[in-house]
Amino acid sequence: MKLSGSWLRWLRSILLVLVTLFSSAPMPVSAATEYSQTIQFSDDFDSCSGERVLVTGTQHIVGRFTKDAAGRLHFGFTRNTWGTGIGQISGDKYILTDAVARASLEFVLGAVATLTEQYNSRLIHQGEEWSNDDTIVHFVSRITITEDGLVTSAVEIESVACQ
Repeated sequence: MKLSGSWLRWLRSILLVLVTLFSSAPMPVSAATEYSQTIQFSDDFDSCSGERVLVTGTQHIVGRFTKDAAGRLHFGFTRNTWGTGIGQISGDKYILTDAVARASLEFVLGAVATLTEQYNSRLIHQGEEWSNDDTIVHFVSRITITEDGLVTSAVEIESVACQ
């Protein structure tokens, strides 16, 4: 499966908000900052049916930031992806979907933070003629924020399964 930068866009959007919060005026204890963004994407995938599929759709991210009395920043979010695609050989229709939720990520200002998320995306082949032609992709994403606020991220494909 090929992976382009569109999957990193949602990570970078969240990180931009985090860096802004790190560098802005101190947030009062227990104050909440809400975050909501919809990102358009276009990406192509190798499917279990043996063809490339161009998928376009949206990712909707909703997050909530709070700060506790010890100065730790807490962030919880949900991300929902929905897209449709067409097989480049067959013309068959596909649906791409995933949902990711995290109750709380914790950051301490001035300390290195490494966050790891695991999630599955499902590329569903519609009108299938045989079983095992839906594609399940297991991703692992890692974000590191250095003590000076430098953000690095990586998304890895752990496995692909046909169902």
